[in-house]
Amino acid sequence: LATGKPLATLVHNIVGLQHASKAIYEAWLNSVPMIIIGGTGPLDASHRRPWIDWIHTAQVQSQIIRDYVKWDDQPQGAASVAESVIRAYQIAMTEPRGPVYLCFDVELQESRLPDNFPIPDLSRFQPPAPPAGNPAAISQGARALLEAERPVLIVEGLGRSPGGSEALQTLAELLGIPVIEQGNAYNLPNHHPLNVTGANAEVLKDADLVVTAGVKDIEATLTRAVVAPGTAPSGLPRAASGYGRAFESLIPEGAKLMQIGLHDYGVRAWSSSYGKLLPADVHLLGNEVLVLKDLADQCQGSIDAGGRKRASDRAAWAKDVHNSIQQRTKTDVKERWWDQTPTSTARLASEIWEAIKEEDWVLVHGSLSGWEKRLWKVEDESRWVAGGGGTGTGMGVAMGAALAFRGTNKVCVSIQNDGDLLYTAGSLWTASHHDIPMLIVMFNNRSYYQDVGHQTAITQMRERSLETVGVGVDLVGPDTDFATLAKSFNVYGVGPIHDAAEISAALKKGLDVVKNQRKPALVDTVVQPR
Repeated sequence: LATGKPLATLVHNIVGLQHASKAIYEAWLNSVPMIIIGGTGPLDASHRRPWIDWIHTAQVQSQIIRDYVKWDDQPQGAASVAESVIRAYQIAMTEPRGPVYLCFDVELQESRLPDNFPIPDLSRFQPPAPPAGNPAAISQGARALLEAERPVLIVEGLGRSPGGSEALQTLAELLGIPVIEQGNAYNLPNHHPLNVTGANAEVLKDADLVVTAGVKDIEATLTRAVVAPGTAPSGLPRAASGYGRAFESLIPEGAKLMQIGLHDYGVRAWSSSYGKLLPADVHLLGNEVLVLKDLADQCQGSIDAGGRKRASDRAAWAKDVHNSIQQRTKTDVKERWWDQTPTSTARLASEIWEAIKEEDWVLVHGSLSGWEKRLWKVEDESRWVAGGGGTGTGMGVAMGAALAFRGTNKVCVSIQNDGDLLYTAGSLWTASHHDIPMLIVMFNNRSYYQDVGHQTAITQMRERSLETVGVGVDLVGPDTDFATLAKSFNVYGVGPIHDAAEISAALKKGLDVVKNQRKPALVDTVVQPR
Protein backbone atom coordinates (compact mmCIF):
# COMPACT_ATOMS: atom_id res chain seq x y z
CA LEU A 1 0.00 0.00 0.00
CA ALA A 2 2.94 2.33 0.59
CA THR A 3 4.74 1.64 -2.69
CA GLY A 4 2.21 -0.16 -4.87
CA LYS A 5 4.48 -3.21 -4.81
CA PRO A 6 3.80 -6.48 -2.98
CA LEU A 7 5.51 -7.13 0.34
CA ALA A 8 7.65 -10.28 0.52
CA THR A 9 7.78 -11.78 3.99
CA LEU A 10 9.24 -14.89 5.59
CA VAL A 11 7.40 -16.93 8.22
CA HIS A 12 8.97 -19.78 10.14
CA ASN A 13 7.52 -23.18 9.42
CA ILE A 14 4.23 -24.30 11.02
CA VAL A 15 4.50 -22.18 14.14
CA GLY A 16 5.43 -18.99 12.31
CA LEU A 17 2.50 -19.49 9.96
CA GLN A 18 0.16 -20.00 12.90
CA HIS A 19 1.45 -16.82 14.52
CA ALA A 20 1.10 -14.87 11.27
CA SER A 21 -2.42 -16.08 10.52
CA LYS A 22 -4.13 -12.99 11.98
CA ALA A 23 -1.98 -10.62 9.95
CA ILE A 24 -2.60 -12.70 6.82
CA TYR A 25 -6.34 -12.51 7.40
CA GLU A 26 -6.09 -8.72 7.76
CA ALA A 27 -4.22 -8.59 4.44
CA TRP A 28 -6.96 -10.70 2.88
CA LEU A 29 -9.73 -8.43 4.18
CA ASN A 30 -7.93 -5.32 2.93
CA SER A 31 -6.89 -6.73 -0.48
CA VAL A 32 -3.21 -6.21 0.29
CA PRO A 33 -0.82 -7.96 -2.15
CA MET A 34 1.70 -9.96 -0.20
CA ILE A 35 4.02 -12.88 -1.01
CA ILE A 36 4.43 -15.00 2.12
CA ILE A 37 7.20 -17.60 2.04
CA GLY A 38 7.59 -20.38 4.57
CA GLY A 39 9.38 -23.67 4.95
CA THR A 40 8.53 -27.14 6.13
CA GLY A 41 10.55 -30.08 7.41
CA PRO A 42 11.85 -32.82 5.11
CA LEU A 43 8.96 -34.38 3.22
CA ASP A 44 11.12 -37.48 2.89
CA ALA A 45 10.45 -39.00 6.32
CA SER A 46 13.70 -40.97 6.25
CA HIS A 47 15.65 -37.69 6.40
CA ARG A 48 13.92 -36.25 9.46
CA ARG A 49 15.71 -35.70 12.74
CA PRO A 50 14.05 -37.20 15.80
CA TRP A 51 11.13 -35.19 17.17
CA ILE A 52 11.99 -31.65 16.00
CA ASP A 53 11.60 -32.28 12.26
CA TRP A 54 8.47 -34.34 12.80
CA ILE A 55 6.62 -31.55 14.63
CA HIS A 56 7.76 -29.06 11.99
CA THR A 57 6.50 -30.97 8.95
CA ALA A 58 2.93 -30.68 7.67
CA GLN A 59 0.84 -32.11 4.87
CA VAL A 60 -0.15 -29.65 3.44
CA GLN A 61 1.23 -26.77 5.49
CA SER A 62 -0.87 -24.12 3.78
CA GLN A 63 -4.06 -25.80 4.95
CA ILE A 64 -4.36 -23.54 8.01
CA ILE A 65 -4.51 -20.33 5.94
CA ARG A 66 -5.82 -21.61 2.59
CA ASP A 67 -9.27 -20.09 3.11
CA TYR A 68 -7.92 -16.53 3.25
CA VAL A 69 -5.14 -16.39 0.69
CA LYS A 70 -5.65 -16.05 -3.05
CA TRP A 71 -3.36 -18.98 -3.85
CA ASP A 72 -0.80 -21.28 -2.28
CA ASP A 73 1.82 -23.71 -3.57
CA GLN A 74 4.45 -26.13 -2.31
CA PRO A 75 6.75 -26.62 -5.32
CA GLN A 76 9.44 -29.27 -5.73
CA GLY A 77 12.60 -28.60 -7.74
CA ALA A 78 14.38 -25.39 -8.68
CA ALA A 79 12.47 -24.82 -11.92
CA SER A 80 9.17 -25.28 -10.10
CA VAL A 81 10.23 -22.76 -7.47
CA ALA A 82 10.98 -20.13 -10.11
CA GLU A 83 7.63 -20.68 -11.79
CA SER A 84 5.83 -20.68 -8.45
CA VAL A 85 7.34 -17.36 -7.35
CA ILE A 86 6.48 -15.69 -10.66
CA ARG A 87 2.93 -17.02 -10.54
CA ALA A 88 2.62 -15.88 -6.92
CA TYR A 89 3.54 -12.34 -7.94
CA GLN A 90 1.06 -12.37 -10.80
CA ILE A 91 -1.81 -13.63 -8.64
CA ALA A 92 -1.07 -11.31 -5.71
CA MET A 93 -1.07 -8.29 -8.02
CA THR A 94 -4.10 -9.27 -10.12
CA GLU A 95 -7.21 -7.39 -9.02
CA PRO A 96 -8.72 -7.84 -6.57
CA ARG A 97 -5.30 -8.13 -4.99
CA GLY A 98 -4.39 -10.19 -1.95
CA PRO A 99 -1.88 -12.40 -0.13
CA VAL A 100 -0.40 -15.64 -1.49
CA TYR A 101 1.63 -18.31 0.32
CA LEU A 102 4.55 -20.45 -0.85
CA CYS A 103 6.06 -23.31 1.15
CA PHE A 104 9.49 -24.83 0.45
CA ASP A 105 10.77 -28.17 1.74
CA VAL A 106 13.90 -27.66 3.87
CA GLU A 107 15.92 -30.02 1.65
CA LEU A 108 14.89 -28.02 -1.40
CA GLN A 109 16.10 -24.86 0.35
CA GLU A 110 19.45 -26.45 1.21
CA SER A 111 20.07 -27.95 -2.25
CA ARG A 112 22.46 -26.36 -4.73
CA LEU A 113 21.09 -24.47 -7.69
CA PRO A 114 21.93 -26.27 -10.97
CA ASP A 115 24.69 -24.75 -13.08
CA ASN A 116 23.53 -22.29 -15.72
CA PHE A 117 20.07 -22.14 -14.17
CA PRO A 118 17.94 -20.00 -16.52
CA ILE A 119 16.30 -16.90 -15.06
CA PRO A 120 13.07 -16.11 -16.92
CA ASP A 121 12.54 -12.70 -18.50
CA LEU A 122 10.30 -11.24 -15.80
CA SER A 123 9.06 -8.46 -18.07
CA ARG A 124 7.02 -11.09 -19.90
CA PHE A 125 5.18 -12.22 -16.77
CA GLN A 126 3.43 -9.05 -15.64
CA PRO A 127 -0.02 -9.20 -14.02
CA PRO A 128 -2.92 -8.87 -16.46
CA ALA A 129 -4.61 -5.53 -16.98
CA PRO A 130 -7.74 -5.16 -14.86
CA PRO A 131 -11.12 -5.70 -16.54
CA ALA A 132 -13.26 -2.75 -17.55
CA GLY A 133 -17.03 -2.67 -17.24
CA ASN A 134 -19.42 -4.23 -19.73
CA PRO A 135 -20.23 -1.58 -22.40
CA ALA A 136 -23.98 -2.16 -22.18
CA ALA A 137 -23.87 -1.87 -18.39
CA ILE A 138 -21.78 1.31 -18.69
CA SER A 139 -24.45 2.84 -20.93
CA GLN A 140 -27.16 1.77 -18.49
CA GLY A 141 -25.22 3.34 -15.62
CA ALA A 142 -24.65 6.60 -17.51
CA ARG A 143 -28.38 6.89 -18.26
CA ALA A 144 -29.22 6.32 -14.60
CA LEU A 145 -26.80 9.06 -13.55
CA LEU A 146 -28.15 11.56 -16.07
CA GLU A 147 -31.76 10.85 -15.12
CA ALA A 148 -31.23 10.99 -11.34
CA GLU A 149 -32.30 14.07 -9.39
CA ARG A 150 -30.34 13.34 -6.19
CA PRO A 151 -27.51 10.89 -6.96
CA VAL A 152 -24.91 10.16 -4.26
CA LEU A 153 -21.46 8.58 -4.67
CA ILE A 154 -20.15 6.35 -1.86
CA VAL A 155 -16.52 5.37 -2.40
CA GLU A 156 -13.74 3.38 -0.75
CA GLY A 157 -10.05 2.96 -1.51
CA LEU A 158 -9.99 4.72 -4.88
CA GLY A 159 -6.81 6.58 -3.98
CA ARG A 160 -4.92 3.29 -3.90
CA SER A 161 -5.25 2.93 -7.67
CA PRO A 162 -3.41 5.25 -10.08
CA GLY A 163 -5.86 7.82 -11.39
CA GLY A 164 -8.59 6.76 -8.96
CA SER A 165 -9.08 10.08 -7.22
CA GLU A 166 -8.94 11.97 -10.52
CA ALA A 167 -11.57 9.71 -12.10
CA LEU A 168 -13.86 10.17 -9.11
CA GLN A 169 -13.39 13.93 -9.08
CA THR A 170 -14.09 14.22 -12.82
CA LEU A 171 -17.40 12.36 -12.61
CA ALA A 172 -18.50 14.04 -9.37
CA GLU A 173 -17.76 17.55 -10.66
CA LEU A 174 -19.34 16.90 -14.05
CA LEU A 175 -22.67 15.92 -12.49
CA GLY A 176 -22.44 17.78 -9.18
CA ILE A 177 -22.68 14.55 -7.18
CA PRO A 178 -21.97 14.66 -3.42
CA VAL A 179 -19.35 12.14 -2.30
CA ILE A 180 -19.28 10.10 0.92
CA GLU A 181 -16.04 8.32 1.81
CA GLN A 182 -16.08 4.90 3.45
CA GLY A 183 -13.14 3.26 5.21
CA ASN A 184 -9.74 4.74 5.99
CA ALA A 185 -8.18 5.09 2.54
CA TYR A 186 -8.02 8.33 0.56
CA ASN A 187 -10.53 9.03 -2.20
CA LEU A 188 -11.13 12.78 -2.55
CA PRO A 189 -9.59 15.83 -0.86
CA ASN A 190 -11.42 16.31 2.42
CA HIS A 191 -11.75 20.04 1.73
CA HIS A 192 -13.34 19.48 -1.69
CA PRO A 193 -16.82 21.08 -1.73
CA LEU A 194 -18.43 17.84 -2.95
CA ASN A 195 -16.98 15.82 -0.07
CA VAL A 196 -19.88 15.50 2.38
CA THR A 197 -18.49 12.69 4.52
CA GLY A 198 -19.96 13.05 7.98
CA ALA A 199 -23.40 14.13 6.79
CA ASN A 200 -24.38 10.68 5.56
CA ALA A 201 -27.93 10.65 6.92
CA GLU A 202 -28.66 14.17 5.68
CA VAL A 203 -27.36 13.45 2.19
CA LEU A 204 -28.81 9.96 1.74
CA LYS A 205 -32.34 10.63 3.02
CA ASP A 206 -33.44 12.14 -0.32
CA ALA A 207 -31.19 10.10 -2.64
CA ASP A 208 -32.87 8.53 -5.66
CA LEU A 209 -29.65 6.87 -6.90
CA VAL A 210 -26.77 5.61 -4.76
CA VAL A 211 -23.58 4.65 -6.58
CA THR A 212 -20.99 2.63 -4.64
CA ALA A 213 -17.47 2.30 -6.03
CA GLY A 214 -14.97 -0.02 -4.35
CA VAL A 215 -17.13 -0.29 -1.22
CA LYS A 216 -16.76 -3.63 0.56
CA ASP A 217 -19.51 -3.34 3.17
CA ILE A 218 -22.28 -1.56 1.28
CA GLU A 219 -24.87 -2.29 3.97
CA ALA A 220 -22.84 -0.35 6.54
CA THR A 221 -22.91 2.77 4.37
CA LEU A 222 -26.68 2.65 3.87
CA THR A 223 -27.79 2.00 7.46
CA ARG A 224 -27.34 3.28 11.00
CA ALA A 225 -27.77 1.68 14.39
CA VAL A 226 -31.07 1.94 16.23
CA VAL A 227 -30.35 2.17 19.94
CA ALA A 228 -33.03 1.29 22.46
CA PRO A 229 -33.44 3.77 25.33
CA GLY A 230 -31.07 3.08 28.20
CA THR A 231 -28.67 0.84 26.27
CA ALA A 232 -26.20 3.42 24.98
CA PRO A 233 -22.81 3.39 26.77
CA SER A 234 -22.34 6.79 28.35
CA GLY A 235 -19.62 9.13 27.17
CA LEU A 236 -19.40 7.92 23.57
CA PRO A 237 -19.13 10.62 20.89
CA ARG A 238 -21.54 8.61 18.75
CA ALA A 239 -24.57 6.93 20.27
CA ALA A 240 -23.61 3.30 20.67
CA SER A 241 -22.94 2.81 16.98
CA GLY A 242 -21.95 -0.80 16.50
CA TYR A 243 -23.06 -1.95 19.95
CA GLY A 244 -26.54 -3.15 19.00
CA ARG A 245 -28.08 -5.43 16.40
CA ALA A 246 -30.94 -3.21 15.21
CA PHE A 247 -30.37 -1.01 12.16
CA GLU A 248 -32.46 1.25 9.96
CA SER A 249 -32.02 2.29 6.35
CA LEU A 250 -30.67 5.74 5.51
CA ILE A 251 -32.03 5.73 1.96
CA PRO A 252 -35.67 6.13 0.95
CA GLU A 253 -37.66 3.19 -0.30
CA GLY A 254 -37.42 3.03 -4.06
CA ALA A 255 -33.93 4.52 -4.33
CA LYS A 256 -31.90 2.80 -7.03
CA LEU A 257 -28.52 1.22 -6.35
CA MET A 258 -25.51 0.99 -8.67
CA GLN A 259 -22.56 -1.18 -7.60
CA ILE A 260 -19.09 -0.78 -9.12
CA GLY A 261 -16.11 -2.95 -8.29
CA LEU A 262 -14.37 -6.31 -8.43
CA HIS A 263 -15.27 -7.71 -5.01
CA ASP A 264 -17.42 -10.44 -6.55
CA TYR A 265 -14.20 -12.01 -7.84
CA GLY A 266 -12.90 -12.33 -4.28
CA VAL A 267 -15.82 -14.15 -2.65
CA ARG A 268 -14.78 -17.25 -0.71
CA ALA A 269 -16.95 -19.72 1.19
CA TRP A 270 -15.14 -19.78 4.55
CA SER A 271 -15.46 -16.17 5.72
CA SER A 272 -18.61 -14.09 5.30
CA SER A 273 -16.50 -11.00 4.63
CA TYR A 274 -18.44 -10.50 1.38
CA GLY A 275 -21.24 -8.90 3.44
CA LYS A 276 -25.00 -8.82 3.01
CA LEU A 277 -26.49 -9.57 -0.41
CA LEU A 278 -28.06 -6.34 -1.65
CA PRO A 279 -30.04 -5.59 -4.80
CA ALA A 280 -28.41 -3.66 -7.61
CA ASP A 281 -30.31 -1.92 -10.39
CA VAL A 282 -26.99 -1.54 -12.22
CA HIS A 283 -24.14 -3.92 -11.39
CA LEU A 284 -20.85 -2.96 -13.02
CA LEU A 285 -18.26 -5.67 -12.50
CA GLY A 286 -14.98 -3.99 -13.37
CA ASN A 287 -12.05 -1.90 -12.21
CA GLU A 288 -13.48 1.12 -10.41
CA VAL A 289 -11.15 3.63 -12.05
CA LEU A 290 -11.88 2.42 -15.58
CA VAL A 291 -15.61 2.28 -14.95
CA LEU A 292 -15.74 5.79 -13.48
CA LYS A 293 -13.79 7.15 -16.46
CA ASP A 294 -16.16 5.45 -18.92
CA LEU A 295 -19.19 6.75 -17.05
CA ALA A 296 -17.79 10.29 -17.11
CA ASP A 297 -17.04 10.06 -20.83
CA GLN A 298 -20.55 8.87 -21.68
CA CYS A 299 -22.21 11.42 -19.43
CA GLN A 300 -20.05 14.22 -20.86
CA GLY A 301 -21.20 13.33 -24.35
CA SER A 302 -24.88 13.05 -23.45
CA ILE A 303 -25.61 15.70 -20.82
CA ASP A 304 -28.00 18.44 -21.95
CA ALA A 305 -28.70 21.94 -20.64
CA GLY A 306 -31.23 20.64 -18.14
CA GLY A 307 -28.71 18.12 -16.85
CA ARG A 308 -26.07 20.82 -16.45
CA LYS A 309 -28.53 22.96 -14.49
CA ARG A 310 -29.35 20.07 -12.15
CA ALA A 311 -25.64 19.37 -11.71
CA SER A 312 -24.96 23.00 -10.83
CA ASP A 313 -27.81 23.07 -8.30
CA ARG A 314 -26.63 19.83 -6.69
CA ALA A 315 -23.06 21.08 -6.45
CA ALA A 316 -24.23 24.27 -4.72
CA TRP A 317 -26.32 22.26 -2.25
CA ALA A 318 -23.42 19.87 -1.58
CA LYS A 319 -21.10 22.82 -0.98
CA ASP A 320 -23.48 24.17 1.66
CA VAL A 321 -23.55 20.76 3.36
CA HIS A 322 -19.76 20.54 3.18
CA ASN A 323 -19.31 23.99 4.71
CA SER A 324 -21.80 23.14 7.44
CA ILE A 325 -19.79 20.02 8.32
CA GLN A 326 -16.59 22.02 8.48
CA GLN A 327 -18.11 24.67 10.72
CA ARG A 328 -19.78 22.11 12.97
CA THR A 329 -16.50 20.25 13.35
CA LYS A 330 -14.61 23.39 14.37
CA THR A 331 -17.32 24.33 16.85
CA ASP A 332 -17.45 20.83 18.36
CA VAL A 333 -13.69 20.72 18.87
CA LYS A 334 -13.56 24.16 20.47
CA GLU A 335 -16.68 24.08 22.61
CA ARG A 336 -17.14 20.40 23.41
CA TRP A 337 -13.89 18.49 23.18
CA TRP A 338 -10.93 20.83 23.68
CA ASP A 339 -10.76 21.04 27.46
CA GLN A 340 -12.02 17.59 28.38
CA THR A 341 -10.07 15.30 30.71
CA PRO A 342 -8.71 12.77 29.88
CA THR A 343 -7.66 14.17 26.51
CA SER A 344 -10.36 13.80 23.87
CA THR A 345 -9.77 12.09 20.55
CA ALA A 346 -10.57 15.36 18.77
CA ARG A 347 -7.98 17.27 20.82
CA LEU A 348 -5.32 14.65 20.14
CA ALA A 349 -6.04 14.77 16.40
CA SER A 350 -5.75 18.56 16.48
CA GLU A 351 -2.44 18.49 18.34
CA ILE A 352 -0.93 15.96 15.94
CA TRP A 353 -2.02 18.06 12.96
CA GLU A 354 -0.45 21.20 14.39
CA ALA A 355 2.81 19.28 14.78
CA ILE A 356 2.97 17.77 11.28
CA LYS A 357 1.03 20.10 8.97
CA GLU A 358 4.18 21.78 7.61
CA GLU A 359 5.89 18.42 7.04
CA ASP A 360 5.69 15.95 4.17
CA TRP A 361 3.70 13.58 6.36
CA VAL A 362 2.06 10.19 5.87
CA LEU A 363 -0.21 8.33 8.27
CA VAL A 364 1.23 4.82 8.06
CA HIS A 365 -1.30 3.27 10.42
CA GLY A 366 -4.21 4.06 12.69
CA SER A 367 -7.21 6.29 13.04
CA LEU A 368 -8.74 8.62 15.60
CA SER A 369 -12.40 7.75 15.04
CA GLY A 370 -12.29 9.77 11.82
CA TRP A 371 -11.17 13.03 13.44
CA GLU A 372 -7.96 12.99 11.41
CA LYS A 373 -10.03 13.13 8.22
CA ARG A 374 -12.12 15.98 9.56
CA LEU A 375 -9.31 18.11 11.00
CA TRP A 376 -6.26 17.42 8.85
CA LYS A 377 -5.87 18.75 5.32
CA VAL A 378 -5.71 15.74 3.03
CA GLU A 379 -5.10 16.52 -0.63
CA ASP A 380 -3.74 13.36 -2.21
CA GLU A 381 -3.37 9.61 -1.81
CA SER A 382 0.21 9.83 -0.52
CA ARG A 383 -1.03 10.72 2.98
CA TRP A 384 -2.76 7.45 3.91
CA VAL A 385 -1.53 3.86 4.05
CA ALA A 386 -3.76 1.85 6.38
CA GLY A 387 -6.39 2.32 9.04
CA GLY A 388 -6.69 0.58 12.37
CA GLY A 389 -9.10 -1.96 13.77
CA GLY A 390 -7.25 -5.25 14.08
CA THR A 391 -5.45 -6.27 17.25
CA GLY A 392 -1.78 -7.23 17.24
CA THR A 393 -1.04 -5.99 13.73
CA GLY A 394 -0.67 -2.20 14.08
CA MET A 395 3.08 -1.94 14.61
CA GLY A 396 3.80 -4.45 11.87
CA VAL A 397 1.77 -2.47 9.34
CA ALA A 398 3.30 0.82 10.48
CA MET A 399 6.88 -0.46 10.36
CA GLY A 400 6.39 -2.02 6.94
CA ALA A 401 5.16 1.27 5.50
CA ALA A 402 7.75 3.38 7.33
CA LEU A 403 10.49 1.05 6.10
CA ALA A 404 9.33 1.64 2.54
CA PHE A 405 9.61 5.40 3.10
CA ARG A 406 12.98 5.23 4.84
CA GLY A 407 15.50 7.24 2.89
CA THR A 408 12.89 9.85 1.96
CA ASN A 409 11.96 13.03 3.80
CA LYS A 410 8.50 11.79 4.66
CA VAL A 411 7.45 11.99 8.30
CA CYS A 412 5.73 8.70 9.08
CA VAL A 413 3.09 8.89 11.81
CA SER A 414 1.50 5.87 13.48
CA ILE A 415 -1.48 6.18 15.81
CA GLN A 416 -0.95 3.15 18.00
CA ASN A 417 -3.63 1.68 20.26
CA ASP A 418 -2.41 0.55 23.67
CA GLY A 419 -3.99 -2.91 23.66
CA ASP A 420 -2.74 -3.55 20.14
CA LEU A 421 0.87 -2.76 21.11
CA LEU A 422 0.69 -5.06 24.14
CA TYR A 423 0.30 -7.96 21.70
CA THR A 424 3.58 -7.11 19.97
CA ALA A 425 5.70 -5.07 22.39
CA GLY A 426 8.82 -6.64 20.87
CA SER A 427 8.10 -4.73 17.67
CA LEU A 428 9.65 -1.71 19.37
CA TRP A 429 12.94 -3.62 19.44
CA THR A 430 12.61 -4.21 15.69
CA ALA A 431 11.92 -0.53 15.02
CA SER A 432 14.90 0.44 17.15
CA HIS A 433 17.28 -2.16 15.75
CA HIS A 434 16.58 -1.15 12.16
CA ASP A 435 16.37 2.60 12.85
CA ILE A 436 12.92 2.87 11.30
CA PRO A 437 12.04 6.57 11.59
CA MET A 438 8.43 7.08 12.61
CA LEU A 439 6.47 9.03 15.17
CA ILE A 440 4.42 6.63 17.27
CA VAL A 441 1.57 8.40 19.06
CA MET A 442 -0.11 6.20 21.65
CA PHE A 443 -3.89 6.19 21.84
CA ASN A 444 -3.72 5.00 25.41
CA ASN A 445 -7.27 4.62 26.69
CA ARG A 446 -6.18 1.81 29.03
CA SER A 447 -8.84 -0.51 27.74
CA TYR A 448 -9.97 -2.87 25.02
CA TYR A 449 -12.86 -0.45 24.80
CA GLN A 450 -14.77 -2.09 21.96
CA ASP A 451 -15.62 -4.86 24.41
CA VAL A 452 -16.39 -2.39 27.19
CA GLY A 453 -18.94 -0.76 24.90
CA HIS A 454 -20.63 -4.07 24.12
CA GLN A 455 -20.65 -5.13 27.75
CA THR A 456 -22.01 -1.78 28.89
CA ALA A 457 -24.85 -1.94 26.36
CA ILE A 458 -25.80 -5.49 27.37
CA THR A 459 -25.51 -4.73 31.09
CA GLN A 460 -27.74 -1.67 30.84
CA MET A 461 -30.24 -3.55 28.70
CA ARG A 462 -30.47 -6.22 31.42
CA GLU A 463 -30.57 -3.59 34.18
CA ARG A 464 -27.50 -4.94 35.95
CA SER A 465 -24.71 -3.18 37.81
CA LEU A 466 -21.99 -1.59 35.69
CA GLU A 467 -19.29 -2.43 38.22
CA THR A 468 -17.99 -5.44 36.31
CA VAL A 469 -18.17 -4.29 32.67
CA GLY A 470 -14.39 -3.78 32.59
CA VAL A 471 -13.47 -7.23 33.85
CA GLY A 472 -11.03 -8.83 31.43
CA VAL A 473 -10.85 -5.82 29.13
CA ASP A 474 -9.71 -2.86 31.26
CA LEU A 475 -5.93 -2.31 31.08
CA VAL A 476 -5.46 -0.82 34.55
CA GLY A 477 -3.68 -2.07 37.67
CA PRO A 478 -0.95 -1.70 36.52
CA ASP A 479 -1.21 1.18 34.06
CA THR A 480 1.29 0.45 31.30
CA ASP A 481 4.02 3.08 30.94
CA PHE A 482 4.66 2.88 27.20
CA ALA A 483 7.32 5.60 27.27
CA THR A 484 9.41 3.56 29.70
CA LEU A 485 8.76 0.46 27.60
CA ALA A 486 10.04 2.33 24.54
CA LYS A 487 13.14 3.51 26.36
CA SER A 488 13.98 -0.07 27.32
CA PHE A 489 14.37 -0.73 23.58
CA ASN A 490 16.41 2.46 23.06
CA VAL A 491 13.44 4.20 21.44
CA TYR A 492 12.92 7.83 22.43
CA GLY A 493 9.87 7.91 24.69
CA VAL A 494 7.93 10.63 26.48
CA GLY A 495 4.91 10.30 28.76
CA PRO A 496 2.51 9.13 29.92
CA ILE A 497 0.89 12.50 29.23
CA HIS A 498 -2.31 13.22 31.16
CA ASP A 499 -2.46 16.98 30.54
CA ALA A 500 -3.46 17.84 26.96
CA ALA A 501 -1.53 21.10 27.23
CA GLU A 502 1.72 19.08 27.32
CA ILE A 503 1.06 17.14 24.11
CA SER A 504 2.32 19.81 21.70
CA ALA A 505 5.79 20.06 23.25
CA ALA A 506 6.09 16.27 23.45
CA LEU A 507 5.17 15.86 19.79
CA LYS A 508 7.75 18.46 18.77
CA LYS A 509 10.48 16.58 20.65
CA GLY A 510 9.45 13.29 19.11
CA LEU A 511 9.28 14.84 15.66
CA ASP A 512 12.80 16.21 16.09
CA VAL A 513 14.10 12.69 16.80
CA VAL A 514 12.34 11.28 13.74
CA LYS A 515 13.47 14.05 11.37
CA ASN A 516 17.00 14.74 12.54
CA GLN A 517 18.15 11.46 14.07
CA ARG A 518 16.11 9.27 11.66
CA LYS A 519 15.01 7.03 14.51
CA PRO A 520 11.65 6.02 15.99
CA ALA A 521 10.04 8.05 18.77
CA LEU A 522 7.03 7.29 20.96
CA VAL A 523 4.69 9.79 22.63
CA ASP A 524 2.39 8.17 25.19
CA THR A 525 -0.88 10.12 25.48
CA VAL A 526 -3.56 9.01 27.94
CA VAL A 527 -6.95 9.63 26.32
CA GLN A 528 -10.68 9.13 26.56
CA PRO A 529 -12.17 5.77 25.53
CA ARG A 530 -13.19 6.95 22.06
